[in-house]
Amino acid sequence: MRRFGVAYRVVGAISFYERREVKDLLAYLRIIANPADDEAFIRAVGVPRRGIGETSLAAFRGAAAAWGKPLLEAARIADRITGLRPNVREALQRFAALLDGLRAQSLQAAAPVSLLEELIRSLDYEAVLLAEGPEGADRWENVRELVAGAAEWSEVVTDDDGTTPLERFLAEAALVSAADSSEGTDGVTLMTLHTAKGLEWPVVVLSGLEDGLFPLARAMESQEGLEEERRLFYVGLTRAKDKLYLTWARARRRGGELRPAMVSRFMESIPATLLEEKSTASLWAPKRTSGGWLAPWEVTTVPRATPSRLYAIDEDLQNQDAPRLVKGERVRHRRFGSGTVQGLSGVGKDLKVSVLFDDAEVGLKQLLVGLAGLERDWGEGA
Repeated sequence: MRRFGVAYRVVGAISFYERREVKDLLAYLRIIANPADDEAFIRAVGVPRRGIGETSLAAFRGAAAAWGKPLLEAARIADRITGLRPNVREALQRFAALLDGLRAQSLQAAAPVSLLEELIRSLDYEAVLLAEGPEGADRWENVRELVAGAAEWSEVVTDDDGTTPLERFLAEAALVSAADSSEGTDGVTLMTLHTAKGLEWPVVVLSGLEDGLFPLARAMESQEGLEEERRLFYVGLTRAKDKLYLTWARARRRGGELRPAMVSRFMESIPATLLEEKSTASLWAPKRTSGGWLAPWEVTTVPRATPSRLYAIDEDLQNQDAPRLVKGERVRHRRFGSGTVQGLSGVGKDLKVSVLFDDAEVGLKQLLVGLAGLERDWGEGA
């Protein structure tokens, strides 16, 4: 919605950027970008719990104020604060060391998604959230979406304006957060299916109709869970007065990785005669026949239907079986469409490809190869 300038409002749910787990991780990124951000330090130091209670934190803040130092700088020398227990001093210094290590990466222009992934691993944040039970599992899914958003943001290489990629990412996140928080009556209404019960609209869109997403992966572990998801699907179908759109992605970013997806099993319950099918061109595309949906490898009418992900590889790591990007090659990006490779630069994780896209409004883009998920465009010269 934001990308295409479509007004929207979120009903019956906390804005994504206001969710606890998202704010926690963004606090870490803020203190990494700005070591003097004491507000971000206070939030981050409590996630996960480090045995630093309110009394200890107050004593630490008092010492930092007496020294006239930001909290992160004071944490580096917490062993000098005699009023703190040894385990608290050690916890503060370990926390500072973690942040300093990640800051060093950020100053070397590391992609925000790489910093996020390293941070999550260092905190063992998945285990921390999943220990909270079902609610924690939902929070972990939000974290995965944050990583996916950072990966999508990171794939486009922007001009160096004197700031780090992390600083630019946080600046945009702040603008997005403000947009999510704004209230309005016009535009698209976004809500969960639980919230939609009893309501109707002229046009309804059910998105994300993929196994693992709807129905949720954990719901498929039991027949009861699966049937509850099926009832929610029925609720969604019956909210539309005039038009109903059912959408699913052939490939979706999950936790920062672009993965192939399969259409929801619930679609099998809808007779093909009731549907008007429309699709975008993609190498991931299954086709539907009278017998149901076919997986990409079952399609016989489309050559090279199995996805062909593209990589450019270092000269010393070349393998004749590895797909390679070359200048002049036609490629396709899931968002920008088709284009022609203009050149390559960098190595390893910093390998970049310049692509001139056919859409004049997109034009020339420089992308990180490891994140862009480019595919060969077999539409021309195949």
